[in-house]
Amino acid sequence: MRIQNVLLIAVIFMLSACATKTSKPARPLQIIPYVDIAMAPVSIGCLSHDGAPSISSFTVEEFYSTRMVGGLSCGGTGAFGYMLPMHWQSGMKVKVRWKPNARAWIEKTTSIRRYDMPGTLFVHFFANDEVRVVSSPLSYPQSPQHPILSSATVAPPEEE
Repeated sequence: MRIQNVLLIAVIFMLSACATKTSKPARPLQIIPYVDIAMAPVSIGCLSHDGAPSISSFTVEEFYSTRMVGGLSCGGTGAFGYMLPMHWQSGMKVKVRWKPNARAWIEKTTSIRRYDMPGTLFVHFFANDEVRVVSSPLSYPQSPQHPILSSATVAPPEEE
């Protein structure tokens, strides 16, 4: 009886060793291109133009990630460390979320206007829930050299 058990176990081991193993085809190694983009941390500011509602809170999504940065009401700047490329690139779009007083949150995607040098990221709110985003080394959007004048009441056309 003991010999039969030993032989049975030996046969099971031998048969299991003969089992064919189906191998999956080897997947080629996928190489993901890596581009090192020089970035600069910038502050975020906001301007609510004439005709636009008062903004109680807003956030801006970093263009290379899904991190939403902000949380301020309009009228000041915050040092949030928003990461902006040192050089403007075509197709730089960001998602902006804002809460006008006594209304639900609004979310729109817009382009970051062309800039030569990264600076404070300004979110400009206009009537009809229009929004534009610019980067400017000028810390005051009231400056005549600012990309969108504070006296503007209509949103300028979007740039690609």
